[in-house]
Amino acid sequence: MNLLPRFEPAAAYYGHVARGYDAMASTYDLVEGRNEISERVRAATLRAALEVFRPGDRILELGCGTGRDALALARHGVHVTATDVSPEMTRVTAARADREGLGSRVRVRALSAADAAELEGPFDGAYSNGAVLNLEPDLARVGRGLARGIRAGGYAVLTAANRLCLFELAVYPVALRPRKAFRKLGRPVPIPISREGLGRRYVVPTRFLTPEEFRRTLGKGFEVRDLRGLQIITPPWNFVDLARRFRPAVEPLVRLEDRIGSRRGLRALGAIYLQVFRRTSE
Repeated sequence: MNLLPRFEPAAAYYGHVARGYDAMASTYDLVEGRNEISERVRAATLRAALEVFRPGDRILELGCGTGRDALALARHGVHVTATDVSPEMTRVTAARADREGLGSRVRVRALSAADAAELEGPFDGAYSNGAVLNLEPDLARVGRGLARGIRAGGYAVLTAANRLCLFELAVYPVALRPRKAFRKLGRPVPIPISREGLGRRYVVPTRFLTPEEFRRTLGKGFEVRDLRGLQIITPPWNFVDLARRFRPAVEPLVRLEDRIGSRRGLRALGAIYLQVFRRTSE
């Protein structure tokens, strides 16, 4: 799309994002669910969540998509308030929860991340997988809402897309596309919502943040308990075709990245990073 709304917390922007994901809701799992790079991010985020959330906990999910993560958590006894800016995505989530008999543990609301963060708590934690929060212009409002809604000692397990990616910084200049290596350093970048189908042509303004920028924007009331870089030395999600072509070479890098992803100096250089925050008492 040529005419994009400004990246600001306004109805035009949220409506634009919602329409794109509404149109993708029925096929999203068929497209994105086949992307093994995105699936590794999802698996890592769920593992981190299940380390801190317990059966009976009540958590808030920001950007539930088609509900796969909400149901995975619900199967472990976690009660999830699953939210998404796309009404169609929330309908798919609700239908999926009902089909699996998990409707009593999954409550669904169509809300932006900023609005969802202001839902009445208390929550035992919050969860967001993927680059959902890169599409939220008012991340500071998200932080204020979570600080009010999450009980002291609760956790927020959140991922976001980084400004800096070691893989991109190394590969794009070699591919004679150096500007792409640094395109995320400036203003919001138009990014397609999917690699296939309609999503390839539907772009949304996206803001990229380093882990430290993300923490500062989220605001006070949280301490970082864990930070892990994902897709540091392995291809990011948009390189999935390359990763498939060179799978024998990529698989050892995946195993190495699993070992070094939390190391200082590397953990802030993944295309995606996973942060686990603990709500402090202040």
